[in-house]
Amino acid sequence: MVEKEEFSIISRDGTQLAGYEYLVDTPKALICMIHGLGEHAGRYEHVAQFFCNQQVAFYVIDMRGHGDSEGKRGHAASHEALLEDVEELMMYARSEFNDLPMFLYGHSMGGGVVANYCLLRNTGELSGAILSSPWLSLVDTPPAWKITLANKVAKVWPSFTQSNELSQHMLTNDPAVNEAYMQDAKVFGKISVKLFSEAQTQGQWAIENTDRLKLPLFVFHGEDDPITSPAASKEFSEQRPELITYTTYPDTKHEPHNDLKKEEVLENVMRWMDGMIR
Repeated sequence: MVEKEEFSIISRDGTQLAGYEYLVDTPKALICMIHGLGEHAGRYEHVAQFFCNQQVAFYVIDMRGHGDSEGKRGHAASHEALLEDVEELMMYARSEFNDLPMFLYGHSMGGGVVANYCLLRNTGELSGAILSSPWLSLVDTPPAWKITLANKVAKVWPSFTQSNELSQHMLTNDPAVNEAYMQDAKVFGKISVKLFSEAQTQGQWAIENTDRLKLPLFVFHGEDDPITSPAASKEFSEQRPELITYTTYPDTKHEPHNDLKKEEVLENVMRWMDGMIR
């Protein structure tokens, strides 16, 4: 039986973050989930249910500026603040289960954040991490002048938001999922110049600093992703093949866990996790 409960945590700068925990009797591992830009924790209910059925407890928060958490929509004052939020979530999960294997799981922007966490922070608490369509680079990189302008604006008006230029048709090949996304009142289509600038910078930094990696990663990407770059995920992964398992899914767009092969995608994640647990 799966028990779902709401919780909240306070990050180091005082921002209140809303979340959900999905608990099972005698779990064998924990997942801490970090979602993507413009979405929220509620879009991972089916993912949580899948892992709970595999005896894995699942924790997910609305990132700052998303869902029911505090903060301007689509904005974070710094990338460091996002890493602090990840750490607070891990501490909360660990306070409930002190001795179980723990995994971070990040999608899209959350995947980029998790990648950076694994390269920058003490990862001794983790048995591994999962990166789903991570934002390491974009498929359509904005022109240099636009990036330069965004970087300049970020210094004087960091919370200024603009369209993230995402369309629901970019997400999956499942019309029902795409329509639900459009009708979801908690979904929004903005990103601040500061968050965009730092996500771009930190994604490239991650690609260039894989030598800092000390724990196993499972990285996967839809081959037809029109948003975040499968080529960047491949480049990142191939630099540390002894630690990074990389796989792609043909005929799959930006959200493999919501696309037509979602069962295969989640089963492969669980199979990899089982290999890390044993």
